[in-house]
Amino acid sequence: MIKIIPAILARNERELEEKLAALPSASVSVHIDFTDSSISPSVEGEYPKGEGVLLEAHLMIPHPQEYIAELVKREFSRILIQIESVSPEVFAEIIHEWRGSVEIAPSLEVETPLEAIDSFAHEIQSVQLMGIAEIGAQGRPFDIRVIPRVAALHAKYPHLTISVDGGVNKEIAERLVAAGAMRLVVGSAILEFFREGV
Repeated sequence: MIKIIPAILARNERELEEKLAALPSASVSVHIDFTDSSISPSVEGEYPKGEGVLLEAHLMIPHPQEYIAELVKREFSRILIQIESVSPEVFAEIIHEWRGSVEIAPSLEVETPLEAIDSFAHEIQSVQLMGIAEIGAQGRPFDIRVIPRVAALHAKYPHLTISVDGGVNKEIAERLVAAGAMRLVVGSAILEFFREGV
């Protein structure tokens, strides 16, 4: 089953609450971005969510392992870590430390080789490929090179659920699904999906 996951990039806790409240009622998962210039995972307050809505955090920050405990405390179900921010050894340690508590998944920038996950691919359930060259921003155009990356990753690791984040619209979504993507993280185009049907 293909999942469309709304992405939220907020500058402060108030904006986060407003954006969460404005999500379509059909949303069952929410993807919250954490960047150097946005809200911090350690900021005080709660992350409100509707009943049955799963929260996933996308950590695009240095030393992401320092924030996992706080996110688990706040009932996040999945934590995506930019693989470029840690070594493969540290990422493997994070997987082992939090196994059974929260799903840990890598996120790869467009230029990052798919081989970056080889050493721990057998220990993860999912992987995210960034669909835009400049991460940490919404409204950027989709990088067409990502479609063959999805196909190659799906062929190499068919057990992994592949997510694509950034630049996804309805037309691109069809091509990504055909290549093997199962989760599409959508920011600025999210209303298009829910208005016209997923």
